[in-house]
Amino acid sequence: MIKILLAIALAGMLTGCSGVLEKQQPVCSGTALIGGQETSVQIYGVRKVASQTQYKAGDPFGWRWVSKSNFTSTTCEK
Repeated sequence: MIKILLAIALAGMLTGCSGVLEKQQPVCSGTALIGGQETSVQIYGVRKVASQTQYKAGDPFGWRWVSKSNFTSTTCEK
């Protein structure tokens, strides 16, 4: 019984960590004004949602989709 529970726990941990091991390369970079200071931000994806451009931004945005308006400039294609 313990062996079965350990096998299930191990499978769950491997499944939960599967996305962490994936390494993404940034597609472009941007400059954001955060706390009054210009900060360089790596951008990992670009999408359009209802005619609004969004970027999948790394730190300090936490790898979330954020609006283009959060950036003062980017190297992404227009």
